[in-house]
Amino acid sequence: MRITAIETIVPDLPLSRPFTFVQVHTDHGVTGLGQTVDVRTVDVIHDLAGQFLIGADPRQVTALWHRMFDYVAYHGYAGAEIRAISAFDIALWDIVGQSANLPIVALLGGAVHESVPVYNTCGSFGEVSDGDRVRDDPVGLAEELLAQGVTGMKWSPFDRYVAESHGQYITPGQIAEGIAGIGKIAAALGTRMEIMIDAHGLWSPGCAAQIVRALDGLPVRWLEDPISSDNAPEWARLREKSTVPLAGGERLLTRHQLHRLLQVGGVDVVISDVTWSGGITEARRTADLADMYGVPLATHGNSGPVNLWAAAHVLTSVRNACSAETVRAHHGYYPQVVDGPSIVERGRLGTPTAPGLGIRLRDDFPVRQRRETR
Repeated sequence: MRITAIETIVPDLPLSRPFTFVQVHTDHGVTGLGQTVDVRTVDVIHDLAGQFLIGADPRQVTALWHRMFDYVAYHGYAGAEIRAISAFDIALWDIVGQSANLPIVALLGGAVHESVPVYNTCGSFGEVSDGDRVRDDPVGLAEELLAQGVTGMKWSPFDRYVAESHGQYITPGQIAEGIAGIGKIAAALGTRMEIMIDAHGLWSPGCAAQIVRALDGLPVRWLEDPISSDNAPEWARLREKSTVPLAGGERLLTRHQLHRLLQVGGVDVVISDVTWSGGITEARRTADLADMYGVPLATHGNSGPVNLWAAAHVLTSVRNACSAETVRAHHGYYPQVVDGPSIVERGRLGTPTAPGLGIRLRDDFPVRQRRETR
């Protein structure tokens, strides 16, 4: 089996962060599907395709991963380069699974978990306006999610204050406003709804410490990315002060960057994005690395449908999986671009059973950009 063509497709959807599908075509008629973020990655995808993939055996997943990584690492891999590799890696695993008539999770050693819990990040798209509702009616939104079987929700109540001081100062009033929704949910629902808070790495260590103190005693499952991911020693110092678990790592690309954060004891939950940080191959390595430190793994899920299915294969195949991020606002457009069986039901991400990745691109979704390398 040989790779005959690489195709990139950017959907024409009104998303704040567009993504790119990658299709790897073979001379056996098997096509693998991958995906990564934004259109800036497209040129890198086609450059790597011409140098390493056209004419190669797609079943040599690990060898191709290392050939591409060694090449891009010379000038720095942690950007569009590793994201291109991520898309290819997922597509190659998809080809191997389809060829063997097995889901990728079976090729990874089989399922350790039948399913893992999901939580809803409160975004907005189309008719779903969770991003507004979590500010205006947090209890009503939480009750609606619970009725759907979703027992966790995440939002970013402090982001709106960052611009004023570039994350260098936060007032007591802003902190009080930021935590108000948490208190309302806790008062109405007790511990039935798990709450995660995302700070997107926007705050100075001093401000992050103030936020941590304000969250003390509130039923918060984790505070995500309170400071920049690059500052591992400050993560460790902040974790020593915090009664709230700290989560992070999605912007630490590959296990090489994540290792430092784990070494210094800076994180309670590792978060990884399969379409950003090296694909399925690297996600499994990341899970094993985190497991060595006794740290559970969650997946970032704000990156499109392929990311969700790829994450399902990884999470159900590793012992230290704890949860998967979903954005129910985005799930409304998934059926517009991909066909495949549902894997999210009543707040759980299930083990995929269809061969390969388990989804295929539809033929009729709107396309902004299409490009091919042969």
